[in-house]
Amino acid sequence: MKDEKSSLRIEISYKTIIFTALFALGIWFLVLIKEIIILVFLSVLILSALLKPVDWLAAKKVPRVLSVILVYILVILVIGFVIGTIVPPLVKQTSEFASKTPQIIDNINNYLIFHQIPTQNISGALESQLSQIAENFISITTAIFSSIFLILTLFVLSFYMLLEWKKLVKLVTSPFSGKQEKLVANIVTKVEYGLGRWVRGQLLLSLIVGVMTYIGLRLLGIPFALPLSLIAGILEIVPIVGPIIASIPAILVGLASAPILGLAVAALFLIVQQIENNLLVPMVMSKVVGLQPPVIIIALLIGVKLAGILGAFLAIPLVVVAKIIAGELLSEDQKFEDDMEEQ
Repeated sequence: MKDEKSSLRIEISYKTIIFTALFALGIWFLVLIKEIIILVFLSVLILSALLKPVDWLAAKKVPRVLSVILVYILVILVIGFVIGTIVPPLVKQTSEFASKTPQIIDNINNYLIFHQIPTQNISGALESQLSQIAENFISITTAIFSSIFLILTLFVLSFYMLLEWKKLVKLVTSPFSGKQEKLVANIVTKVEYGLGRWVRGQLLLSLIVGVMTYIGLRLLGIPFALPLSLIAGILEIVPIVGPIIASIPAILVGLASAPILGLAVAALFLIVQQIENNLLVPMVMSKVVGLQPPVIIIALLIGVKLAGILGAFLAIPLVVVAKIIAGELLSEDQKFEDDMEEQ
């Protein structure tokens, strides 16, 4: 009897060791392919944003391949319009600012001297900051162009996901059967729907921030208000750093006119950012994804802590996915308990 208990104990210990080793190996593998996982998740976000119009066209008897192509063409046209609206005035204002940099520094020096503010090394400090901004702009541009292949891969993957979405759902549910298959299919459908609502909420936030910035810049009399507000709206998608980057060209344009205008523009962007972080994001996201404002704020903070900007960007959609999966599983457990009680 003792020998049987001893052998049983050794067998359980052996299985535990194997399970722990496989679990650790699985975690290591997931960490190893984390970039691919992020790429797939971003593709799912694009799919969620574009699936509704593709399905609508397909319901109108338009072939699915043509539906996907038409939606992609529309997206490319919108992106092209935005770039065409932003780039020419931005290039013009950058060249004008570069030519006026010495004058701007003199204006700031004169302003500080007039108000009896110490100006030691102000010119050197400003030149250093301006050159640093230029270097950062170059590095950001280089990073964008170096990521073109990644972006193309993302859109190609999303294209095929849109084309074969129903087959993908069947592939995901194929290892299951009966109630489990229906449960997994329901989770996949609700995740796609929830992520689609999040994307639309994010676009709404970008629109609101862009409009607020445009109105503020127009009231201040800042040139190139439209492209500058478009930049602010687009970079709203990038949490934390996006609004800061968007404020730089607007502040530079303000400084080109007068130092006090540069300060006013900085104050405008600070106010817009505070309204966005403390009012718009919690309100809009709580309505479109069904999360309470404290949950959204905590998710953003955790995302920033774990993975910086990318973590903040993915925090809310990941919480949406987790909420949907947990809700479906808990609902299924409750049904099972109810069925057991009836029996």
